[in-house]
Amino acid sequence: MKVILLKDVRGCGQANTIVDVAQGYAVNFLLPHKYAIAATEEKAKEMEEKKSQLEAAKAKEEEQLTNKIKSLEGKQVAIAARATEKGGLFKAITVADISKSIRAEHSLEIPESAIELSAPIKTVGEHKLRLVSKSAKANFTIVVSAQ
Repeated sequence: MKVILLKDVRGCGQANTIVDVAQGYAVNFLLPHKYAIAATEEKAKEMEEKKSQLEAAKAKEEEQLTNKIKSLEGKQVAIAARATEKGGLFKAITVADISKSIRAEHSLEIPESAIELSAPIKTVGEHKLRLVSKSAKANFTIVVSAQ
């Protein structure tokens, strides 16, 4: 029996795919638990349309992220944090802190997954990092100062 999976099912397939399963498995497990629906021609067409819309939205989102990353090439963000007299920070600067600072200073929403940081920043001064998307990379500077 052909069914369209609504959720990922271990050993069966991923969501939004058409799979062929035993009729008993479909009738007794997949359909009652709302893991799948019966695959009719119109449901299959709807699924394909939905899939193409999702892919178009992902492509648009990726393009927007690429443009944001390119606009930040060579720029810097200042972050003030509590520090010791020797320049060590009490709390490390993480990717979340960097993302929040970019949002505050440049009004750009950069996801944390796009920020490449080898290790958390634990000292005062300038630190280089990279912003990465599928099709763009940009070098970026974080200036950490004592509060």
